[in-house]
Amino acid sequence: MHTMSGSMLSSPLLQATEHLIGLPITPPTTESDPQSDQILYYATHVLSTEATALSHLSRLYATDPVARGGFVSAVEGIAESQRRGGKFVVIGVGKSGKIGDKLVATMNSLGVFSCFLNPVEALHGDLGILRPCDIVMLITYSGNTPELLTLLPHIPSHMPLIVLTSHTSCDTAKLTSSRNNIILLPAPIPELEEQTFGVPAPTTSTTVAIALGDALALAVAHTIHSDEPDGPRGVFKGNHPGGAIGLNIGKISMKMSDHAVPLLEIPLISEDYSRSESPSSGSDCSTSGDLSSPWPNQTRVLDCLVLAVRSPKGWVRTERGEVIPPRALQKSMDPNMNFRDRELGLLVPQAQWIKVPGDASIEETRRWLLASRADEPTLGAETDGLAGGVGPTVIGVVVDGKVIGVLELEELLAGGR
Repeated sequence: MHTMSGSMLSSPLLQATEHLIGLPITPPTTESDPQSDQILYYATHVLSTEATALSHLSRLYATDPVARGGFVSAVEGIAESQRRGGKFVVIGVGKSGKIGDKLVATMNSLGVFSCFLNPVEALHGDLGILRPCDIVMLITYSGNTPELLTLLPHIPSHMPLIVLTSHTSCDTAKLTSSRNNIILLPAPIPELEEQTFGVPAPTTSTTVAIALGDALALAVAHTIHSDEPDGPRGVFKGNHPGGAIGLNIGKISMKMSDHAVPLLEIPLISEDYSRSESPSSGSDCSTSGDLSSPWPNQTRVLDCLVLAVRSPKGWVRTERGEVIPPRALQKSMDPNMNFRDRELGLLVPQAQWIKVPGDASIEETRRWLLASRADEPTLGAETDGLAGGVGPTVIGVVVDGKVIGVLELEELLAGGR
């Protein structure tokens, strides 16, 4: 029997092996391929360049007074606008517009009421979306985008204006030097993209702008949702129920005790389940000569199958405290065999269950099981499939020192029932 303790959830073993999970088992080819080498060299050059730019950005906001003051003012301004019933309006064109769209989507998922405004459409009537308590952000790498310069005079002068740009001073760009209430968010890059890559396509600059937008969104969410019970996480969960993210939020927050099949809900099968007492008695299949049992007064696989169909989750338990997992029962080939036949391997006694605490999260338990398999290849090899065995593996969920429910290992690793 293996037991999962609370300390194992954050054990050095788990931390040391977690990064190995999912790595390919086939080593990369060692044959020289000049064309592939050139492609990969260029790819790693781009990735390392952008990583360096992000490192520079992080250092800027850790040390530069202008950047730090602007970021705090931006967060406080957006938070105050939200409290007053306003919204966060993001404006940009071209690649900056795409970044703005992404930022708005992130803000809304975190419960920060936001919208995107195209500057060209704004000049043709959409400017009416602005309300007195709103706060506006302009995204422009150059700080001199013509469409934004044309729009700027039409944005109410009392409205706070955040500008995300490559400039580190308000005095060096037309857009930031034309108003007094500008909140500057510098997003510079160490080297122009044309110098780095030979083409001025927005790459490093867009990566830096997206990252700064993410930092702003999360900082605002933590500021305005700090008093809520579950904080930004609870808000995001409520706003994002769908997709893989929504499913994973449920798995991470759901406890094993919530996920397990309660033992008391699993139907009990009798040890002398005679044919006359069988729930299938009187049906065509129970009277068929082909299904005549060699053990007329003993429980057959067929009896277990009939009872499992009536079970909410397909489990069956015995009077001796054993359980028959659904997957094991489904694989049984001969319905006339005695359910205790060792060749079947249906029954899993409590001594063979893997015990886990009920207050552990599903994701914590899953990681612990994967790490245990990596550390101890023989774990459960004789009776279960955790290390490649052929029999069933049962997880027993413990609350207050007592097993209150069960779960199949395969079900847990597959992501739920």
